[in-house]
Amino acid sequence: MNSIDFLIACIPILTWGLVPVISTIIGGKAVEQSMGISLGSLVFALIVFAIKKPEINFHIIWIGLSSGLFWAIGSVGQYKGLKYLGVSKSMPISNGTQIIGTSILGIFLGDWTTKTSKIFGFTALVLIILGIFFTSYKEIEEGIVKEKLQWGKGISFNLLSSLGFTFYVGILKYFNIDGWSSLIPQSIGQILGVIIISFCIFKHNPFNLTVVKNSIVGVVWAIGNLAILISQIKLGLSVAYPVGQACIIVSIIAGVYINKEKKTKKEWISAIIGMLVIALGLFFLYLSGVYDKM
Repeated sequence: MNSIDFLIACIPILTWGLVPVISTIIGGKAVEQSMGISLGSLVFALIVFAIKKPEINFHIIWIGLSSGLFWAIGSVGQYKGLKYLGVSKSMPISNGTQIIGTSILGIFLGDWTTKTSKIFGFTALVLIILGIFFTSYKEIEEGIVKEKLQWGKGISFNLLSSLGFTFYVGILKYFNIDGWSSLIPQSIGQILGVIIISFCIFKHNPFNLTVVKNSIVGVVWAIGNLAILISQIKLGLSVAYPVGQACIIVSIIAGVYINKEKKTKKEWISAIIGMLVIALGLFFLYLSGVYDKM
């Protein structure tokens, strides 16, 4: 495995880690934030298309549209989770379930074909999930009943979100669609998906000034999205996507310092341990790619 390909897969650690933090600052409903990202993604896709001029045909269009629709489910679900749990608590749950889903799907699609790569790969997944467990640790406070209800709703939306995100990248991998070619149809699918969810489920018009502001977030997200789509072709879905989910490190730190989410001393110690374990898991993921298909 080329180390450059692995570094490309690491780009979402920064970009995707900042997305929920910036979106929280800008504010808006879940569908408004998702629509903002979709519009920003379309702008980015149009710029890329003008420069790169990738091949687009009917097959790529309908696969890309499907990917975008799944993303819309994942995005709205994730933002609803953020509303109930906050960035530093919601993102560990979301990222952990996404890692499990995409890794299992990636194995079915041919990743980790050697015994050594499987050992390194599964070890990496255990470490990353364990690290996420540590980062999501929260001290129990007496007398808080409302928060328990928020946790239940937040976890439910995060599970739905992870299902959508798993299929959003999985369908492109299954049909072996080039990341450059899929950007425009995918972003159109994102917009259509958010519109359908907005009007049919939430009975809300997702077009307003807040959406325009959140389109800035869409450009940041789209950079990480392109990196994932490119790297998963070369590294495999079971490596590329879990690497990107290490964005939890950026989300937690930024969530505390930028969004002013409070953490106790014990929570900080647990979070630091979790981040170190996740970093170790990333190293094992790198090794799983090195020893795959040898």
